[in-house]
Amino acid sequence: MIKYILSHTNVAINYFGFSIVWICCIYSGAQGEIALALIPTIIFLYLHFMIVTDHLKEEIQLILVAILMGVIVDSSFSFFGIISYNGNITPIPHFAPIWILCMWAGFAAQINHAMNRLRGKYLLIGFYGLLAPLAYQGGETINAVLIVGGNINYTIISISWAISLIILFKISEYLMAK
Repeated sequence: MIKYILSHTNVAINYFGFSIVWICCIYSGAQGEIALALIPTIIFLYLHFMIVTDHLKEEIQLILVAILMGVIVDSSFSFFGIISYNGNITPIPHFAPIWILCMWAGFAAQINHAMNRLRGKYLLIGFYGLLAPLAYQGGETINAVLIVGGNINYTIISISWAISLIILFKISEYLMAK
């Protein structure tokens, strides 16, 4: 019973912690203040590593892979004119902003916890990825991002995220099986 309660408490910490990180990151993008994303993300990941996870090495590896994936996916969105990011203070043109990479890190921390029930359900994982433009639209409402163009770019974002999510879950399964 205690293990059950602790397990669900950890999932709640994980879920609500990332929700706070997501909101802070969006505001970081809108305000151009990197600290609004970095500080909550660092605190969330610290708590995640200390309280939530029992697989520190694997979680760190997954988060680093997710950040790299975020660099590739969101930098590509910027480079190809799919999304325009506000609050991008990196000196490299079209490089994914730090606040969006913080989101990728926080999101990856959910895969083995708040999103664990999706494990092995790749059609459902892909479906959730197809809903990704809704998150970007949330950022659009407060001027953190601008989705350029029309429906084709929403489709590109959806497909990119569906594929990215499936890959992240597969990598997580691989790391946890080691």
